[in-house]
Amino acid sequence: MARSSTTQTEAERRKRSKEVYEALVRAVDYNSGRKQPPLAKKTSVIGTLHGAGYGRFGLEELDKAITAACRNGDLFRAEDGNGDVRLGINDRWKLREKIESNLSCVEEPRDDVIGLANAQVEKLRLRGENDD
Repeated sequence: MARSSTTQTEAERRKRSKEVYEALVRAVDYNSGRKQPPLAKKTSVIGTLHGAGYGRFGLEELDKAITAACRNGDLFRAEDGNGDVRLGINDRWKLREKIESNLSCVEEPRDDVIGLANAQVEKLRLRGENDD
């Protein structure tokens, strides 16, 4: 009997981890592009997650989700000119959209963040990723 409760606990942990992971990717997407730079500030993403109720999982679990999303290639992490950690969608077409939308909506875009996003687009292009 104890074994089934352990299995259920593991299944619940996996479900929760998946939920946090997916919410994280959505929050990065939501916090980037248009009037916002093409890469989201990590602190803004965490604030969005806390506001949406994911703060109950704590910073450690959110950091684990960020690490997993970067390792899995769904997100990438970079540091901007102010030393802030930025998170971006690791898809060259989505990044291009976010760059273009930001440039068209903002009079004075963050050149350092645009540069980081463009560098990632180029890296993905050279790898041949997202060619579809």
